[in-house]
Amino acid sequence: MGEFREVTVSAVLALAAVGWLIVVPFLVLQGALANAPVFGTSTHEGDDLLTWAAWLGAGLPMAGVVVSATTRRRGWTWFFGICLALAAVVAALNWADDLRHRPPPPPGPRHCVERSGGGNDCPGG
Repeated sequence: MGEFREVTVSAVLALAAVGWLIVVPFLVLQGALANAPVFGTSTHEGDDLLTWAAWLGAGLPMAGVVVSATTRRRGWTWFFGICLALAAVVAALNWADDLRHRPPPPPGPRHCVERSGGGNDCPGG
């Protein structure tokens, strides 16, 4: 029974690696091509593919790290750990890009607004 477990764990880790190395880049490519502007119009048809790529791009290495670490497979643990680190770097770069393209906050009042009851919203006061 122990040999069956070893083969099953090896197959799961190999499938997760193939998924991360082949399926995730394929989904990213398909999503990017589907979102490419055609004749100056922007579409969002590939957003679902990119969402799946993001979930699989982070989930497969995370599952791989857990499975390989619990079964004490150091090589697989290193591989999936590096994959997880790369996924974290991509996520951080995407988050930073989203922050950079965030619209500016709405400006505050530029003049005094008197409120009944004695309060006011004066700039700087």
